[in-house]
Amino acid sequence: MAQAPTTPTPAPKPAVKKSGIVQYFKDVRSEIRKISWASRNETLVSTVFVFLMVVVAAIFFFLVDLLLRSAVGFILGIGGGQ
Repeated sequence: MAQAPTTPTPAPKPAVKKSGIVQYFKDVRSEIRKISWASRNETLVSTVFVFLMVVVAAIFFFLVDLLLRSAVGFILGIGGGQ
């Protein structure tokens, strides 16, 4: 007698985590607790440094603009003395 061919049974699917809106906010809350927030002093120092760099960049670009304007005026003969 011949054996009847058996069909392989599929493996059970892994349990799927619930993904509702409540679970989403629980995950968000969990992730927010993991954040390493900067201290007040670190924030102040960083802010002052950023403003200082903005001033330095503004001065640099002002000087470059002044130099280029003078060079172009000299080359084209406009803006120089008579």
